[in-house]
Amino acid sequence: MFHLHRYKIVAVFLLFAAFAQAQEINPLYDRKPIRFGFGLMGNTAKLKFTPKTDVILSDTLQNIQSLNYPGFGLGGLVSFRLADNLDLKTMLNIQFAQRDMNYFFRSDVEKTAGIESTYMEIPLALKYKSKRHKNKRVYVHGGVTYRFDFTSDVETDRSDTKPIVALYPNTFSYDLGVGMDFYFEYFKFSPEIKISNGLGNQLVPDDFVFAGSLERVSPKLVQFCLIFQ
Repeated sequence: MFHLHRYKIVAVFLLFAAFAQAQEINPLYDRKPIRFGFGLMGNTAKLKFTPKTDVILSDTLQNIQSLNYPGFGLGGLVSFRLADNLDLKTMLNIQFAQRDMNYFFRSDVEKTAGIESTYMEIPLALKYKSKRHKNKRVYVHGGVTYRFDFTSDVETDRSDTKPIVALYPNTFSYDLGVGMDFYFEYFKFSPEIKISNGLGNQLVPDDFVFAGSLERVSPKLVQFCLIFQ
């Protein structure tokens, strides 16, 4: 009898927990006209590049490869409510990223041009949200980002023996992403992933083999962000 009574208590507790979980937490949270938060980000930096075919075919250069590395960032979020399912958001942030360009020459020599970037980013995006289901909802977002690279090599001296590939410090990209909002008693938690593709050719041309063997370069960032509001 005691065991049966104990099982009833456990069953009632689980039922209550399930019922409590089904209740909406902060149902009016998204009706605030302006909301603030912060984000912690991880990224993978990539380079989309087009080599000059005539240089690779006729010169000592045999092949070019791009290497990707993980990076990180952090920033502050401001979100403006436009409608029940639509927000305008921006998150001023700092991103640390690195990409390498490996050059393989026919003399079995390999040289690496390291491209380290410290970005200040100012994104502007529209966030379209699904209907809230209990304490979660999904969303998609898209927009544009302005970036300034504090560590651009645009002014760095370079030569045929000093592997430098410089990118312009001021760049723009278009962004597409998806995420989920989870509502808790004291905050909203939103993990999201975003793909950011650079617009235009961002290569600084020069007459040396490393940049001179490239027709165009466009940086890319794949970002995973944990947002707290």
